[in-house]
Amino acid sequence: MEHSFGVRKGAWTEEEDILLRQCVENYGEGQWFQIPHRAGLNRCRKSCRMRWLNYLKPNVKRGGFAADEVDLIIRLHKLLRNRQV
Repeated sequence: MEHSFGVRKGAWTEEEDILLRQCVENYGEGQWFQIPHRAGLNRCRKSCRMRWLNYLKPNVKRGGFAADEVDLIIRLHKLLRNRQV
């Protein structure tokens, strides 16, 4: 899918993921306005940043919660409920 500015939208391809991953490995996180150009991607900087932070970053946890995490969530919810900040 193309935007009126010529920036690609929609699902990411494996090739785009590889290019983004290599670019962040070479230049580091940050300066996201330069990442699409440096990586050779036809994506906006926000899309690149969000793809990295939510899917490609190595320390992003995948899968279900561990038993101790579930226990902590339940205990905190009993303590705090749905309190508004």
